[in-house]
This record gives sequence, C-alpha cells and structure tokens, in this order.
Amino acid sequence: MDWIEVAGQIIKQCRFPDYNFVVEVDGRGAVYLQGSYWEADTVSGEVELQYTRRWFLSPAMSNSEIVQTAFKCVMTSMEHKAREWFTWKDRAIFQPHPNIDKLYEICEDRVVRA
Repeated sequence: MDWIEVAGQIIKQCRFPDYNFVVEVDGRGAVYLQGSYWEADTVSGEVELQYTRRWFLSPAMSNSEIVQTAFKCVMTSMEHKAREWFTWKDRAIFQPHPNIDKLYEICEDRVVRA
C-alpha cells in the first residue's frame, strides 16, 4: 500500500457531522485532503455542495499529522462559515472573501480607545 492509500485510510476514519473527507491527487501530482458539506449559499440561499480549501499532504507526514490536518480543515471551515454567516446591519462585515485592494485601503483606518 503506498502512502496515498495509507493517507486515504487514515482520513476515512476521521468524522465530523455532515462533512465528507477525501484524499485526491491533482493534475500536477500533488496530494491533498478536502472536506465537503451541504449548506445554503449565503448569497443565493440555495443549498449547494460546499468545499473546503485543499490541504496538501506530504509523504513525510506522520499519521498524527494527517489527522491533525483533517482537524485543521474543520476548524478553518468553521471559521469560514462564521465569517460568512455573522452579520452586522445585515452585512457580513468579516466575510472571508474580501477584495484585497479595498482591504488594503482601509487597513490604516483604526479605532483607538480614548
């Protein structure tokens, strides 16, 4: 069994409610872990299959590191969801898809306590 199959077997033992995890190889030969789950889109409201970012895996990783990467996938996904769904005055002010140029423009505009 090669290390990609081993990583896949380890990931198959990872569980988180409503998430599915897979180990895949991309077109460049890079191996990654990715989670997916069904959730309403924050813009359209339609329930769609959502995907986490890809978490690249290495043959040098221990079993513990592979499991910890799956956990980090979930934790980052939860933060992403919180940033999308938390609103103030009906806007997702901490949304995870900002225009980096606009963000740069406001980065010096800080609130300082008196």
